[in-house]
Amino acid sequence: MFENYSIPPKTYFEIASFGYLSVLYLISFYDPDRNKIRSYTLFRNLELNMLLALIVSVLTYIFAFPELGTPIPVCLILRTMDSVLCVMASRTFSIYLMEYIDTKGKVKVISFIGNILFTTYIILMILNLFFKFVLWFTPEGIYMHGPLFVPIVFSTPVYYMSSCILMLILSIRNLGVRERVSLSVASFVTLFGIIIQAATNGILLLSLPFGSIGIFVLYFSIETSDYHQLLWNIEKLRIAEQDAIKANHAKSDFLANMSHEIRTPLNAVLGMDELILLETEENNKPNPSLIDHIREYAFNIKEAGEVLLSVINDILDLTKIESGKMEISPAPYNLHTLTDNIETMMRIRAEQKGLSYIQKIDSSIPDHLIGDELRIRQIVINLLGNAVKYTDFGEVELDITMGNKDPDSLTLIFCVKDTGIGIRKEDLPHVFDAFQRIDEEHNHKIEGTGLGLSIVQRMAALMNGDVSVTSEYGKGSAFTVSIPQRIDRDYKGESSIKNSLKHSELFTFITPDARFLVVDDNRLNLVVAKRFLDGLEGTIETAKSGEEALGKMRTEKYDMIFMDHMMPGIDGIETLKLSLKDTDNLNRETPIIMMTANALSGMREEYISQGFTDYVSKPIELKELLRIVNLHLPKEKIK
Repeated sequence: MFENYSIPPKTYFEIASFGYLSVLYLISFYDPDRNKIRSYTLFRNLELNMLLALIVSVLTYIFAFPELGTPIPVCLILRTMDSVLCVMASRTFSIYLMEYIDTKGKVKVISFIGNILFTTYIILMILNLFFKFVLWFTPEGIYMHGPLFVPIVFSTPVYYMSSCILMLILSIRNLGVRERVSLSVASFVTLFGIIIQAATNGILLLSLPFGSIGIFVLYFSIETSDYHQLLWNIEKLRIAEQDAIKANHAKSDFLANMSHEIRTPLNAVLGMDELILLETEENNKPNPSLIDHIREYAFNIKEAGEVLLSVINDILDLTKIESGKMEISPAPYNLHTLTDNIETMMRIRAEQKGLSYIQKIDSSIPDHLIGDELRIRQIVINLLGNAVKYTDFGEVELDITMGNKDPDSLTLIFCVKDTGIGIRKEDLPHVFDAFQRIDEEHNHKIEGTGLGLSIVQRMAALMNGDVSVTSEYGKGSAFTVSIPQRIDRDYKGESSIKNSLKHSELFTFITPDARFLVVDDNRLNLVVAKRFLDGLEGTIETAKSGEEALGKMRTEKYDMIFMDHMMPGIDGIETLKLSLKDTDNLNRETPIIMMTANALSGMREEYISQGFTDYVSKPIELKELLRIVNLHLPKEKIK
């Protein structure tokens, strides 16, 4: 029976295809980065489907022969399975290609029609097992093809591959050069194999071998992990470019807004100063009305200066947070003292706009807590300030409650509600973005840097808290801040935040016998510092450079020296070092205080490590200046 039998030559094409496709499968299977590839599942299914079809086809053309003793029904089933799996492989190949290039959902329509064809084909092949109108074996064991063999067996794969090639042609501009070439070669080679096999009525078995070649081309061109890593890197670069463009636009808008925010109070400062000069140059003797005007102008200058300082502080705070230098300093404080201070400040602001201010505090919250009182105050005032700014009528409410309480800690919950303009739904995800102001078209007349909410969110995160927002456009917003705090069970002191005092009340001591030296290259800074120290009734001298200061330190003995850092020529640090090396210096033991606008976190420690006694930041606060004097001036000089 087997003497004259040999494997049909056409089967060797499929055996060879099975061999190199198996190797390809193993290579792709052991690729460590395969799971990162977008089309991994589809390509893996395509490989498995093609391998299964090749196995069944090879078995069919080796054993599906009655002359070998294989029963005719078994031969018929093998031939049917071979046909079905071959069509399924072509269909899977086409779906993979279409899914890869489809960008507009066209594959759904094509697949729907194709599924109808494939379902019809499966039904006909099942009926063929009984009625034998597509393929069959004669009682003598001769294999036969019916007239419906080619239209039934090859209509589905030809439809899928033709649709795939048409979609490829329509989408060719959206693909890279490498993808255009590989997809075109793979699809045309596979379609060519199907057509040749159909044209030869199944005599030449080229459908699966040519499909395997197409898979080989696809893998080594667009399905390797290194290529997809390249695509991923390109996509990341594209996204990064878009983000950079957005950030650049945001920062450009921010700088334009900052220019407005800085120039507006600066205009008030310069304008008020000009008015003082105009009204005093022809009046040798002050009169009550002139004094009232000057006081009003001075108040306006102070108010504008505070706005300007707030803008600068916002930038400085954001810089500290982004550089990781924002320090959280937990300390004991009294919650009601803090909230009373907030209420006093915010009620005035709200009433100036004709708004009602409501403040509610859960009475069960302990008074004595441990946390960063200054930062909490800054967060709440920032939110309340925004609420007042963006509310034209109605009310602003601060509701303070408690959550997650245990014997040693609790969570403070601050909820700031308003009846203002609200936030659009599409803007809510960007509320806490830095350098951006939401709904600028309607809010351009409202002052602000666009940094406040970003600072609030980041500052809350530094204290292990979080911030959330709910809003209805046109009806108002509610910002909720949750901050964990410890309960202070050993509270003995007072809150660190006191009600502000009048200037005259700050001078609780005088230093009539003390001699001060203030070193600064800016004339106005010298005027401010000298005027602040005048209240102590001591002797105050000034120097406009490090060189001048060194000269005075050789001829005069001072009780305290205030030194600026950034000065032309010899800066403050170098001046200090030179003075300590100068044997003629009379002030080698004199306390030298760094007085600078460099207010970054950690600078106090840095200056002290350089040899300075202490540090005062600009703009100078009279209260802080007096504290430094009282702390470091020899006690016998203080009365």
